[in-house]
Amino acid sequence: MRQRTFIRMVNSKKIFIDDGVLYAFINRADEKHVKATAYMRYFAQEKYQVYTSLLNLEETYEKIYQKISPSLALDFLRGITLSSINVIYPTENEIKASLKILINYKSGELNFKDALDSVIANKHSIPQICTFDYHHTLFGLTTFYLPI
Repeated sequence: MRQRTFIRMVNSKKIFIDDGVLYAFINRADEKHVKATAYMRYFAQEKYQVYTSLLNLEETYEKIYQKISPSLALDFLRGITLSSINVIYPTENEIKASLKILINYKSGELNFKDALDSVIANKHSIPQICTFDYHHTLFGLTTFYLPI
């Protein structure tokens, strides 16, 4: 039974997107904009279920607000409400689990957002994260790469 669940998760068309990819997708001047656009196009063509967290949305909004303009930041939020991106709101249990992982993690490189992203992805059976940064492999969460 356990092996079937793992196989199903590997073949899952669920993806978690972090704030760096969202920001690069919006900011055409960003050096990673082309790659972020390719990710989004691929997810749409392959009919992926795209997820992100409230914390990622808030961080993306703040980056757009500070680095580009407040009006574009509002347009970003309007676009999210109209898009098919699923926003996951962390529960109290997910926050507590993230804090527990952060406190007990041996390396000092893990931050709260990455721990929370991993807990949320695990709870919602999301096997991959789309990010430009290094992401810890908590709960077997793997980084998404475009197929060649």
